[in-house]
Amino acid sequence: MSASEIRKRYTDYFVRNGHTLLGSADIVPKSDPSLLFTNAGMVPFKQFFLHPHTAPHKMITTVQKCIRAGGKHNDLDQVGHTPRHHTFFEMLGNFSFGAYDKRAIIRMAWRFIREELQIPEELLRVTVLESDNETFSIWRDDIGLDSGRIGRCGPKDNFWSMGSGEGPCGPSTEIFWDTGDTRYAKDDEERWLEFWNLVFMQFYRSADGAMRPLDIPCIDTGMGLERVAAIMQGRTSNFDTDEFQTIIEGIGGLQRSETSQPAEAHVALTCKRIIADHLRASSFLISEGVCPSNTGRGYVLRRIIRRAARAGRRLGVSGPVLPALYPSLEAAMGAAYPELIERREHIISVLRSEEHVFEKALDRGTTLLESIFASADKGAAKVLSGADAFALYDTHGFPIDLTQIIAKEHGWTVDTDEFDRIQKQSRLSNKMSWKERSVAQDSIAGEIKSALVEWQGAGITSRFCGYDVYPEASAHVSQSTVVASRELSNGDALLVIDPSAFYAMGGGQESDAGTITVAENCKSGASHEFAVKRAVVLPDGRTTVLHLADVGDKQHLLSAGKRVTAAVDMRRRCGNAVHHTATHLLHAALQKTVGGSVRQAGSLVHPDGLRFDFTSSALSEVQLRAVEQQVNEAALSNAAVCVSEMTLEEAKARGATAIFGDKYNPQCVRVVEVPGVSMELCGGTHLPRTKAVFPFHIITEGSVGAGTRRIEAVAGVAGSAWLQQQLEHARAAACVLGAARPSELAKNAQRLADKAKAQREEAEQWL
Repeated sequence: MSASEIRKRYTDYFVRNGHTLLGSADIVPKSDPSLLFTNAGMVPFKQFFLHPHTAPHKMITTVQKCIRAGGKHNDLDQVGHTPRHHTFFEMLGNFSFGAYDKRAIIRMAWRFIREELQIPEELLRVTVLESDNETFSIWRDDIGLDSGRIGRCGPKDNFWSMGSGEGPCGPSTEIFWDTGDTRYAKDDEERWLEFWNLVFMQFYRSADGAMRPLDIPCIDTGMGLERVAAIMQGRTSNFDTDEFQTIIEGIGGLQRSETSQPAEAHVALTCKRIIADHLRASSFLISEGVCPSNTGRGYVLRRIIRRAARAGRRLGVSGPVLPALYPSLEAAMGAAYPELIERREHIISVLRSEEHVFEKALDRGTTLLESIFASADKGAAKVLSGADAFALYDTHGFPIDLTQIIAKEHGWTVDTDEFDRIQKQSRLSNKMSWKERSVAQDSIAGEIKSALVEWQGAGITSRFCGYDVYPEASAHVSQSTVVASRELSNGDALLVIDPSAFYAMGGGQESDAGTITVAENCKSGASHEFAVKRAVVLPDGRTTVLHLADVGDKQHLLSAGKRVTAAVDMRRRCGNAVHHTATHLLHAALQKTVGGSVRQAGSLVHPDGLRFDFTSSALSEVQLRAVEQQVNEAALSNAAVCVSEMTLEEAKARGATAIFGDKYNPQCVRVVEVPGVSMELCGGTHLPRTKAVFPFHIITEGSVGAGTRRIEAVAGVAGSAWLQQQLEHARAAACVLGAARPSELAKNAQRLADKAKAQREEAEQWL
């Protein structure tokens, strides 16, 4: 039974039993910034286990794409060395949100195994939680399974809970298959392969560990497709099943280097398995917009590609292995996952680019390592220092695990403790956010940072009231009280007022500016105005600190308790709001035009324009014009920009887009939505309606790295000014080229070009 048939039989069976079939969620979680990747079938439904009444269907079945590489769930280093570890795998799952109980799912599961898969009962056994007598009785009395085939295990094996410990949880029952491996006795657990886990969500565990029964119990099951395929095809290794073998057989057709030596049989087998697994994982990651980099998901992808590239080199493959093998992946899985065919060019381009870069790094790194090995004193411990390993990683992009592999092949070890220590120090020094780096450009950076840390420790706080400042207002003036101030050595000052309408730098948006006015002489009515050059936040992420310019000898006017008049520069605020709302519309238009693989990779919003980085291959001129048109149409629709606050789980359930790596308060997040167009978690300032975004113009689009593009654009008043500037340039060019109007520019330019070409050709005849 092929993997394709197993997928269909599974989903058809549960659809016949009342379930709704949903497509696989992305392996890059759209609304869960806490996860690197979707690593289990239940991940897309986490919020429904917390709130079952919000589930779109009471019974659901899926075939979920999963990645386990990087982070807490990491199988990368085991891949190729064991028969069943994978970085990419598919999880067959069915879920109930209050529709049926454990007795019903056990019956359904057993019928599927016995009737659809026709696995003999004598090759099956199950385990239950040692204290779960109800489940034991269901297997023995309802199903009729012999008690000797029902094992009782502790919570480590048969009790499921969320990674954090807090949340829905419950006992599970696992179903095993007898592999028939004669190296082990019949009752040896190594002989038995677990292939289906049925979890009964019965309890809620609080942060203190206390458990209470759930009002609505749920069911969560997961069965690994690759494992079931091995069972149904009579294989002891997942890599010997049909889809893997299609890819592995393709390796045999790749061109070999003339100088390569054939690898030993066991080495060759391991390398082929690594390549087959990593081609699947890397291709699906790239199809969803992940690009190789030195951090986060991008670094995991880079490790996967480079590990496969080195396996290809050990096999003697000439040139990049993954792009050459891609047609085999399409043949194996293209029918089940059309995105592999639709995004072929982008995937192959990223794979080829990364392998080319790594080929050079591998040559340099291998040469450096071999020189270290060769120069070591005889009799000395064969330990590569952490400093050398980090230099290879930091300077040459050489992953530490690859350094360890090569070292092991030469009989060396790596001082990973020293490596981890140096890497941690490097991360701390590089951890400063872009807004902190902006502050650090000043000569007074140390003073500012010291004041921020001190005020944070002292509990200095203020309320932010800037969301009530609407961009169309000509001015915004409010009365506030000084909470704290600090004079700086260059004559500037830091100030905290409560409340504060000034938006601080954050979320890719530049800060507000404006003025602070203080009464200087109450009797005469004289006052003094201070310029607010920027605003930053305390480490708590909530309290705004104003940076005042040229306070000089007027510092005494800013003592705690003083009443001040705060005025936000509305031209600047409006420019920021226009371009922040335009950024959301641009992101949505890119996803609609280019595809769901587009992911935000960085942004900058300022009063005069925006910059947006995203994962994609180069856009055509037609695509750029389509994106531009969609943003302008959304702007001219004058749709309301709706802002609401809710819990993070509620926002995820509504489908709001979150940015991986950003930290969100699980109790309260801000959702900015243009109905039917865009919905994102965002703390920035926005327009109340979209009309002011018009006109929107893309100025440039280009590459900023492998698989990452950048758009620079203008909108609103800045867009009109840019358009006027372009018209003036066109008029000036028309004057030079003798065109009566700008529309004749192209014709006159072409005439001059043709004339110049004819003159060159005539001149060449005389030479």
